[in-house]
Amino acid sequence: MHPVYGGYEGFDPLDDVEEPILPHVGYTTVDSACDAPLVSVDPSAGPRPGTIREYHPNIPIAKPGGQNHLQRMDDDEHATIRHSENLHYPFASKSEFDLACWLSGGALSQKEIDAFIHLEHTKNIPPSFHTSKDLRARIEALPEVPRWYHQEIKVGSHKTNAPLMLYWRDGLDVVKHLVANPVFAPCMDFWPYQEFEGPDSQRDKLPPGHSFVGVIGASDKTPLTIGTGNKEMHPLLISLANIHAGVRLLLFLHRMKATSHAFALTAYLPIPKFLGVSKPVHAILSARVYHFAISIITRNLKIAARDGCVMSDPRGDLRMIHTPLVAWIADYPEQLLISCTASKRSPISLAVSAQFGDPLPHSPRTRIHTLDAIERACTISDPCDIASFYKTCQSLHLNGVVEPYWMDWGDACPSRFLTPDALHQWHKFFFDHPITWAVNMMGGAQLDRRLSVLQPRVGVRHWANSVSTLKQLTGREHRDLEKLLPAVIVGAVPNDVACALRAITEFIFQAQNLFLYEETLHSLTEALREFHHYKASIIAAGGRRGKNGPLNHFQIPKLELMQHVARSTRAMGAPYQWSSDITERCHITHVKRPYRMTNRKDFHGQCCRFLDRQEKLQFFQLYTVLKSQQASLIYEMSREAHAMTLHYPEATWISTVLPDEQYVSAGKPIASLFIKDRSRISSDDSVAILLTCRPHYPQLSIEEASQLFHIPDLHPALGDLISGRSYLERSGKRVCRPNCSLSFDRLRVWQNFRMQRRSVQDNRVVGPAQTIQALPPNSSMPFGRGNTVLIAHESGELLSPAASERMCNPFACNLDSHKMIAPRLNQPFLYVEFFNFSHSSVDAFNGLRLVTPAPVTDMYLVHRRIRSNNTALGDIVPLESVRQVIQLIPKFGREVSAAMNCDNSLQLAREFYVNNFADKETFHAILSYQ
Repeated sequence: MHPVYGGYEGFDPLDDVEEPILPHVGYTTVDSACDAPLVSVDPSAGPRPGTIREYHPNIPIAKPGGQNHLQRMDDDEHATIRHSENLHYPFASKSEFDLACWLSGGALSQKEIDAFIHLEHTKNIPPSFHTSKDLRARIEALPEVPRWYHQEIKVGSHKTNAPLMLYWRDGLDVVKHLVANPVFAPCMDFWPYQEFEGPDSQRDKLPPGHSFVGVIGASDKTPLTIGTGNKEMHPLLISLANIHAGVRLLLFLHRMKATSHAFALTAYLPIPKFLGVSKPVHAILSARVYHFAISIITRNLKIAARDGCVMSDPRGDLRMIHTPLVAWIADYPEQLLISCTASKRSPISLAVSAQFGDPLPHSPRTRIHTLDAIERACTISDPCDIASFYKTCQSLHLNGVVEPYWMDWGDACPSRFLTPDALHQWHKFFFDHPITWAVNMMGGAQLDRRLSVLQPRVGVRHWANSVSTLKQLTGREHRDLEKLLPAVIVGAVPNDVACALRAITEFIFQAQNLFLYEETLHSLTEALREFHHYKASIIAAGGRRGKNGPLNHFQIPKLELMQHVARSTRAMGAPYQWSSDITERCHITHVKRPYRMTNRKDFHGQCCRFLDRQEKLQFFQLYTVLKSQQASLIYEMSREAHAMTLHYPEATWISTVLPDEQYVSAGKPIASLFIKDRSRISSDDSVAILLTCRPHYPQLSIEEASQLFHIPDLHPALGDLISGRSYLERSGKRVCRPNCSLSFDRLRVWQNFRMQRRSVQDNRVVGPAQTIQALPPNSSMPFGRGNTVLIAHESGELLSPAASERMCNPFACNLDSHKMIAPRLNQPFLYVEFFNFSHSSVDAFNGLRLVTPAPVTDMYLVHRRIRSNNTALGDIVPLESVRQVIQLIPKFGREVSAAMNCDNSLQLAREFYVNNFADKETFHAILSYQ
């Protein structure tokens, strides 16, 4: 069996559990196991080539009689008016509804909205609402979404600086709302399956006709103000594992509006500030409030997980659904809080701080282990005597919580549902530790210098200024530094240190795969093992330093959590889908933006009302668009729209209804060059290339182009192109003379083009377009700027021994002739300068010439190919031969030349590393070449 770990893998949720119990009343053991059989819900919409799917033997039953959310709108108390008189009721017309959306969603206060309504210009076409309160009342009268509640939580006689108010929506109502959202019809699975590379079967038991939706929780505290009151909010979000991961992740991958509601805000948790208690007591009380609050929110979800609940699906059919907890997205401190684990411990294993740097994983911290430890603590000490109970809990590695919210939620086990967090556990770890180690070993000025001389590229962060002195960066910037560090430090740090940092970077890249096979898990496990093998060299070189001097250990919690990525992937699917990027993005849309719309006093309730109005408006807008076009309220996906629908369900649905209009609320998909008429598609349909309609130089003589771009052999290169003799046939030599006769004398010249690739991991996924530059020399850039690309060999192969020199700098042109030319010449071409693989990277095996990566970096090493007269060797190739954008990083050695800068580094350096880590697609493409 060869399983493919792509989407969520859950568990059988049908063990009986006890009813929820109130805190401090008593303790009940839940008899269930953490190692139940597995099922899976993959996020893709069809099996990938070379894989098969094994579906669950019990087919979920769907019965008519339900209603999705839009169908309920179509049948509410005002449906008669909307059907016969006014579709946009309670608003007078579509234009008035659009005005209401703009006024309520903008940054205008109620006072400013009143002022706008009473302007003389507005009075010429007065809206039917006369005040801001009237406007809000009409919005609140729109069809219902899950209702908000609030209640005060009191903790015995302990006093707080403000009442502990929980603002929440019933978790089951939120799940029902997500399940009934018609936008998710083409991207929500109800029939569990597993995907394999070979024939095999793993089946578990599910009641006949039943299905389940895996509940994903996400919580993360976020500051609202810094230095002026230190206000914070603690949002809790819920999503469904049944929704394809590509749809769930759009919130942060493409910064789209949350119109598809893949993650629904479910609560603002209280943030206690207890008065007159010690720090340990405060921590225990706060942890208990956290779990008690979530228990209130999820009470009905736990019942549904046990007994099932009838829900309407996106197509309006009724299903019997169970709601197990399958994942909880949180950072390390919150994972400790959720798992009821004391500080300086692992939330998912039995490791303590002294074991965080161990090279092998420790045993999982299972639910049975934690619940048994809590029971022992309650037996030894009274949970109400918190000071005494704290000491007992410390000896048992507990945080003082008596009744975790997950204890009666089926067989939920923190060691499984606390999934890897790529943002904090990998990307922020890299900035906090490997970057710091590099600065400590080579000096901040040296690292800054090396990063600053790398060639800039459009759309890629260029580190022109200091990096070593930065204290805080975004997740995007963390990722950008990961891509560069392994290559730029070579020569400035010992080789063993470079090996260690390259290995940890390789682990991070492997762990972010869309699909992880057993060999992938083996590779990332080996990369982590390699890091541990070389890590002592970091200490020896002075990389590990603390506030009080050198450190001789690796007691880093995030390093220990990496040991469990392979185990988590086998149980829960690909880790990329559990990143807390989601909650970070939702902090903006669900917390900070609503907060800015309040008066800053008692703002939690105002935020709830604001989000309630926005959600009603968004759904009502979708409803009115569909009804105005007499479209179905059930999303029936066309085969042509299938690929886009995988990731942009709402935008695709609306585009079929309003093909010539822009629906402002729907998320905008990535622009695809593959569907543009002017794009040039590679023969294997993996690359699309687009030139602008108008060249940058529409009419340039050959001599002018030669001088402008400093290409002395452009004229004979064009002669060789027209002659029809290929580069290989000429052995790279220039055959035509500089004054050879040509059938044309002018060129149309472009200095950049755009290129887009299909993902190497999944060809249904199209990456963002990249811009490749070929700028002519000028006073500030004496060598111009040509980005490096990988082109296909004439045989169609990449990086083959005969094609090993096909990395190049481009310059795009098109022949301009009024005479008839051969069909093969009627296309754009590139003038390119080639790079050779370094001789030290070439080996012979059984008579074959093989190119191998350089030691230490595990990257290919190349140098410029030059002619006997010491000029760069170049030639003309079809534009369609470009396959990949490649980043070359100079092999700096011990020091960086004082003459080197970002505009001449590709000319002054002698050798270059082909950066495997330039982006994920390059990483996987080069792996496939290897």
